[in-house]
Amino acid sequence: MEYGKVLRFHRVKQGLTQNQLAEGIISPAYLSKIENDQTVPAFEVLELLYERLGLDFHDSSNSHPSKEKLKEWYEAIVFKDKEKARALKDELLQEKETHNNHHLYIYFELFRIRYLLLEDEVEKAYEVWKSLKQHRDTFDEEMEFYYHLVVGLLQYSSGRFEESFQSLMQAKNHSASITLMLMDWEVSDLYYVLGLSTSQASQISASVFYIDQALEIYQSRYDLEKSAECHILQGINYSKLKNYAKSLENYNVARKIALQTNSRKQLNLVYTNIGTLESRLGNRQSAISNYIKSINYFDYDDTRYKKSSLLPTIHGLILEHYRIGDYDGASKWIQKGNEELKYLKSESYYLHFNFYKLLINNDDSLESHLEDILIPYFQQRREYNYIIRYSMVLADLLEKKRMYKKSSEYLRLAIQLLNKHSHLGGILL
Repeated sequence: MEYGKVLRFHRVKQGLTQNQLAEGIISPAYLSKIENDQTVPAFEVLELLYERLGLDFHDSSNSHPSKEKLKEWYEAIVFKDKEKARALKDELLQEKETHNNHHLYIYFELFRIRYLLLEDEVEKAYEVWKSLKQHRDTFDEEMEFYYHLVVGLLQYSSGRFEESFQSLMQAKNHSASITLMLMDWEVSDLYYVLGLSTSQASQISASVFYIDQALEIYQSRYDLEKSAECHILQGINYSKLKNYAKSLENYNVARKIALQTNSRKQLNLVYTNIGTLESRLGNRQSAISNYIKSINYFDYDDTRYKKSSLLPTIHGLILEHYRIGDYDGASKWIQKGNEELKYLKSESYYLHFNFYKLLINNDDSLESHLEDILIPYFQQRREYNYIIRYSMVLADLLEKKRMYKKSSEYLRLAIQLLNKHSHLGGILL
């Protein structure tokens, strides 16, 4: 047992200095050596230090029953079983060891970060992470694995995809030394989140590789739901690689699985992404048809899910109706989108919907709206596909006014970004 790490953890947690803990027992310098595992003191000394911290010297958590319950909780979180995760969290909070035992407390807090992300409480998750960082030097290899994994997920939730990938790779490196401690579902989960981060960071070939690794494990477990998620992501990846046949093949596999499992959420996602694919191919009516199918499968009271799926689908319908010259149809979906925004509060989609309203109405403020609000907003968020789209619209408007120099600046911006960021995304769970 790593007594030094345990002592330091509880000393810091209780707000004690080394002088306060060591007083009357040993010197602060000797305590520092113990905490840094530079010496092994007599058991009598350890017992006195533990007693001062209110700890049981003979307690061991490595095979503690609560550790098994923690892992059960973590599994429920990973598989997004919110009801079970909430129940187990409440049970763990009632157990004294969860708060007082060094190992159990660290694991609880690490897993709680991911639980809070599942509950869409991102700010609270960051607070837990900031508090947990002070105990980093007490972590063992297994804790380091989970730490880098949840940090990667935190970064992903904030749109910092490259940083997310780097953190997840550190988790992967730590996993090599704790292979026997990890369940197969944890390995597949690591590959899946690596696939997510690399897909969003435009490292598409890497994403295809990681998702294939995850899919192999999910299929061996006959986990149909997770397998469908993998096929949806692979559909997005192959679409980005412009291998549209392979993309559609993966979407159709995901659709078959979702029909088999009666997963309305996955059917919703499949049809949304097929609609996006058909849009890229210029098949307007097919895109609209698939977007409508997607909406017909949408019946979830989940704010985060609505923001990530319903609003993009409505946006797609507005765009496709506008492209075929059906301005009444586009206006109908703008109205529907604005009704949803009363409850969902998304500045991005408010700007998207308002843009098409101004465009359809030939509003005189459209040019300044693009130049002063829309393009700077998406530049700040690094959403390159929208910077490209709106820059090209602005360039066209400026050209019609014979403002050729300014028009060429925005056209050049769009072309530069097209060359650098040629991939367009999809919609994920």
